[in-house]
Amino acid sequence: MNQPKGKLYLIPVGLGGDNPHNQLPSFNASIIDTMDEFVVENVRSARRFLRSTGYNKDFDSVTFHVLDKHTRDLEIPGFLKGLKEGKDLGLLSEAGNPCIADPGNKVVRLAHENNIRVVPLVGPSSILLALIASGFNGQSFVFHGYLPVDKKARQHKIRELQDNVLKNQQTQIFMETPYRNNALVADLLSNCQDSMLLCIASEISMPDEFIKTLSIAGWKKQTPDLHKKPSVFLLYTYR
Repeated sequence: MNQPKGKLYLIPVGLGGDNPHNQLPSFNASIIDTMDEFVVENVRSARRFLRSTGYNKDFDSVTFHVLDKHTRDLEIPGFLKGLKEGKDLGLLSEAGNPCIADPGNKVVRLAHENNIRVVPLVGPSSILLALIASGFNGQSFVFHGYLPVDKKARQHKIRELQDNVLKNQQTQIFMETPYRNNALVADLLSNCQDSMLLCIASEISMPDEFIKTLSIAGWKKQTPDLHKKPSVFLLYTYR
C-alpha cells in the first residue's frame, strides 16, 4: 500500500509590522504549529514570523529550505522529499500571499506534478486590497509585477499600460522596489495623460497606511514621498 503524501500549505505572512494577528486568521497558527519543515525566502524573517504566530518549536529541529533568486531550479525537487514521505510542508512569502511576485509557484507546480494536495490558507494580499480600495474596475484587471529597472524601458512600459487601459478598460496593477518608488511616480506623472487616474496604495494595513486615487494632474499638485514605503500602483480611467 502506498504511503499517503503530505500536504503543501501556502502560508500568508502579514504585510508589515511585528504583530500579524490583525491580518491573519487564528486557524492559520493551528496549522503552522503542526509543521516542522518550511520553504522560505529568508530564514531569519521566517523565524520571526513563525514566533509571532505563537510557534514554539525549537528551530534546531525545524528544516528551512531557502527559495530565492539565487536558488537553482535543480535544487527545488529536493524540497518535496518530506511531502512524498507523508510530512506536511509550509510555503511562506516575505509578505502577503506566497506565489505572487515571488518564486513560490515553482514549488506549487512540482507539487501538482507529483499529485500532492496544495492547500492555500487565507491571508492578506496587498494587490487585491489595493484593487478594492482604488475604485477601479475589479472585473477586468492585470497584475504586471515589477516594472523594468531601466528608465527608458520603464517609461515605455508605462505608456503600454496606459494604452491597455484606454483600449481594454482594464485596471493595470504594478509594483516597484520601495527605494525606487519616487522615480516610478515621476515617470508616471511625465508619461501618462493628465486625465488618467492613478491609485497609490502605500503601507497597506500599517499605522501610516496611505491609499488615494487622483488624476495624474491631481498628483502633480501633491506628489507624495514614497521612498522605502512598500506600495502598489494602479492605473485606470472612466470613459
